Amino acid sequence: MDVTGTVKKVVAVNLRYTSLALNLAKEYIKAFESAVREGVASADGAAATGEGGTHKPARRPPLLLVGELDQEATGAFALNNTSDRDLNVALIVQGELDPAQVQITPASVKLPPGTNTIVRLKVKLSDALEEGRDYAGAVLAPGLSTQVVEFVVRRLAASAEKTSPRSSDTPANTKGADQNP
Repeated sequence: MDVTGTVKKVVAVNLRYTSLALNLAKEYIKAFESAVREGVASADGAAATGEGGTHKPARRPPLLLVGELDQEATGAFALNNTSDRDLNVALIVQGELDPAQVQITPASVKLPPGTNTIVRLKVKLSDALEEGRDYAGAVLAPGLSTQVVEFVVRRLAASAEKTSPRSSDTPANTKGADQNP
């Protein structure tokens, strides 16, 4: 009995088995992803229409809070109480940022029926935030129909005005090409 030939056959069988298992897993994942996408699409379609087939407003776009290092990025959004009862709402911050970095004013609010309030967001742009990277977050308002307000924080690169030397920083005895004699 040839041991080398037997080992080769066993290895070939194992490789075919592994290949088939990977292909099946790949097909399963594709089918699962397709089913999830179709389910989400049909759920979005159902959520977009209310009772009687009326169309609900589209999801609001996220707030964009931007600024340079050591600046405070700010934004605001409205909370509306469209119900027929008083609502006490304690706002919650979630996302990639530490909730302590995001200041919400007011942090909690009592809304009588049919009223609204403006909520402000403030984020101090520190060295802890990478330049040019988006940090996603959300403010949750349990009890309201628009329970989630998404936001994105981005620290911009320092502006050219701050990084370029001023003309007063150049020595007095040198003249640039654009200076008069």
